[in-house]
Amino acid sequence: MHDMDFNIEVNITPDVIAEMYQIDVTDFLNLIEGKKKLSDEKTILFVIEDYISILKLNKKKSPITLEFYTTILKSFAQFLISTGPEFKMMKLTENLFHQFLATCKPLKGDELRPGTINTYAAIISNLMKFAYTRKYISDELRIEFQRNKDVIVPKYIPDKLLPALLNAAKKGKWPFLNFALIYFFLGTGCRVSEVVNLRICDFNIYEDLIFIRKGKGQKERYVPMYPEVKKVVLNYLARTGCHNWDIRNTEYLFSKRCLDTRKPLSIKNIQYMITQIFEAIGVKGSFTLHSFRHTFAVNALKEGMAIYDLQEILGHENIETTRIYTKRHPSDLKNAVLKYPFPLEKLLQSIMGIGDRSND
Repeated sequence: MHDMDFNIEVNITPDVIAEMYQIDVTDFLNLIEGKKKLSDEKTILFVIEDYISILKLNKKKSPITLEFYTTILKSFAQFLISTGPEFKMMKLTENLFHQFLATCKPLKGDELRPGTINTYAAIISNLMKFAYTRKYISDELRIEFQRNKDVIVPKYIPDKLLPALLNAAKKGKWPFLNFALIYFFLGTGCRVSEVVNLRICDFNIYEDLIFIRKGKGQKERYVPMYPEVKKVVLNYLARTGCHNWDIRNTEYLFSKRCLDTRKPLSIKNIQYMITQIFEAIGVKGSFTLHSFRHTFAVNALKEGMAIYDLQEILGHENIETTRIYTKRHPSDLKNAVLKYPFPLEKLLQSIMGIGDRSND
């Protein structure tokens, strides 16, 4: 047989292929020639910048979540600029991540809390997943950063503090608003980002349901309206000029200015108000605005609410998030357990009279 020469005419150019797969033409040619991998070309800083630009187009995450993601990623970028601006994605290891954590200064204390570290780890893991989907790294380079296994105990407000908290709310600049807000938080478990977006029509007094607009995770849901919450909020509305509830009323439920138009509160407004009240009763720094949500959840479980019902009320996608609230504060656990006698102690009392002071 004679060797035969074939003339093969190719109508598609490398430029077209690169555009089709959204990769750099130089990367594509190098890949074909076996000179280098795609992952060798992209720095971590480049991928962070690309990821942030895509996050801004994300409609599934709430504005607060997007802002938090961006803040952490920019902080990581600043760390890289001072440490290794030319670091490629292959350098993004757990060791580098922990070096970054060492530069992060917590608001209080000497080190980051386990929950905060887990959140940072999740964000960097998502950055790695993004890099893989964009073909900046291969699957072999993608890693899952280890999460801290420490148990997070919910920081809820003890029952004994609640009367002082509500009384202090009545003494501020906006007493009816402050009192109604705190009562609402305690009686619904809603997030502050959800409360600032509530409308009067969402507070359905005929169905005794509160419609929560797209909150964290962009999911809508309904929260049951307890009678006392209903009474307090209707009293607040009446005092601010809304005497008749109307399902067609789309004005904001909570507002400082109510004479002409009910302007919405900002999250910063509420955070400042709550901080002032905590300071007034001497517990500033011990609790946060989110503690009201924890308090609602813990009290709901104490009274026997099914955890799956609580999951729906709180709007948790994962039941494991709701299970956090089953963890008791040490003092509550002690008070609950000490109601029951310890079997060995009871046995010793009956046999040897240990602990029996009746004959003293």
